[in-house]
Amino acid sequence: MSEQFDVVVIGSGAAGLTAALTAAHAGASVLVLEATHKWGGSTAVSGGLVWAPGHPHDREQGETDSRDEALAYCHSCAYVRDEPRIEAFVDASPQAVRLIEETTPIEFQAIAYPDTFSERPGGKLSRHLESKPLDPGYLGAWQDLFWTKDEPHTLMSEILPIGAHVYGLPLDLDTVNDRREKGVVTGGAALVTGLLMGVDDAGVDRRSGWRVTKLLTDGGRVVGVEATHGDTTTAIRARGGVVLATGGFEWNTELRARLLSTPITHPVTPPIQHGDGIRLAAGVGAALAHTSENWAWPAVVVSSDTWDDEPRHHLSFSERYMPHCLWVNGSGTRFVNESSHNAALSLGEVDTSLHVPRNLPAWSIMDAQFRERYQVAGVLPGEPATDWIVEAPTLVELAGLIDVDPETLTASVERFNGFVRAGRDEDFSRGQSRYEQAMGDPTSALPNLGTVEVGPFTAVRIHPSTVGTKGGALTNSRAEVVDHDGAAIRGLYAAGNAMAAVFGPGISGGGMTIGNAVAWGWLAGRGAAEAAS
Repeated sequence: MSEQFDVVVIGSGAAGLTAALTAAHAGASVLVLEATHKWGGSTAVSGGLVWAPGHPHDREQGETDSRDEALAYCHSCAYVRDEPRIEAFVDASPQAVRLIEETTPIEFQAIAYPDTFSERPGGKLSRHLESKPLDPGYLGAWQDLFWTKDEPHTLMSEILPIGAHVYGLPLDLDTVNDRREKGVVTGGAALVTGLLMGVDDAGVDRRSGWRVTKLLTDGGRVVGVEATHGDTTTAIRARGGVVLATGGFEWNTELRARLLSTPITHPVTPPIQHGDGIRLAAGVGAALAHTSENWAWPAVVVSSDTWDDEPRHHLSFSERYMPHCLWVNGSGTRFVNESSHNAALSLGEVDTSLHVPRNLPAWSIMDAQFRERYQVAGVLPGEPATDWIVEAPTLVELAGLIDVDPETLTASVERFNGFVRAGRDEDFSRGQSRYEQAMGDPTSALPNLGTVEVGPFTAVRIHPSTVGTKGGALTNSRAEVVDHDGAAIRGLYAAGNAMAAVFGPGISGGGMTIGNAVAWGWLAGRGAAEAAS
């Protein structure tokens, strides 16, 4: 005989756990199935920021937010997207935040982190939330719980105001060491820790190592799942519905080649996002949307770092935000505002004449001033170069080592240096937005700009990467998955990167992936619980 629950949630990241929490507090019996041996998916290894317009902590940073302002900003960044889904997201965000704080140990705080395009109508400086530190306690050590390999993130707003991008700033080492000794976690690990505790308190049944291989249907309605655990396959019924919260498909090379419109070669998420949600949804006739898009970000290779058996790539921060660096393509030409949130989109541009990527390979070029102060691809100031960093006494010699035209590279650097000395980047306006300045060096007169002129010079390869794909099951404003005619597939819901993204094609707020996961997890959990009742 198969098991039976009101709601079955597939996946244990922010989307899945928020859905489970919401459904349980609506009176439903809930089961969470996690395919891997770790909890939290990509959420747990992230900085954990939640972009939540209208959240109840807005006054902590001296700001107020409103529904109209949030909608105005979202519309300015969403291109042609579904209006009801944008409104559903804006309305759900603050309610999801309140539920999480009321039913879990999580305490959120607003941080001074500008919207990507905060200068646009409705843009704000404090829509981002982070979780205060939490002790995993009975859950066990964070090393066993999550995919996180480094020590969990320190709070951006308390320890490093701009994240782990600048070295040389004074740190509150007493607080850092105290957290290490106590084993408390912050960032995405804290968010997942609190959500796990919340679902446990609510009586949710959660199981790791259970991979869903099939959605069960009856008369066109999704009524459960078929899942494998070891050598055993089990049918599990869901009276109210099934929530797809399986993440994206960035580690599935076949799906990447088939669906993405731009190359993604170095994903930074744990190697667990294989597109289960797309496969399951397609199997029951769901419409798929925005499968060509992803939450694009540039990455650098740190050859010494791995997940279990896969390379672990690193997001590029200092190599694009800090002074004394610039990006060039394979010809040695500068091609983008390196510090813009969506700089990685330029890595997918196609040369219409040659029909090849216009800006790949790409390199970040920096000088001794940079190396004295900032880290590059995991190498700290004062540490010797590694086999993934190229160094040379002069720009001409560096150009030879990375196979770019030396005259073009030299001209690009000289032009850039002229802009720096004049105090304004006339080509790409680098450093003009509040977002860029917040991510730069706060001790510099120009937080994102500095000359590249003191040898030796350094180059590191910039790779097209992502923190998750955006394509998946299309939903309506109630988080119900729909078919190709727009009719809801009864009993099936989706949230997070398993669903077709509401915003795109770029990123308009840090923490938007988790913000979407939380809001749509709340909508999906509520809908599935109501269907069960």
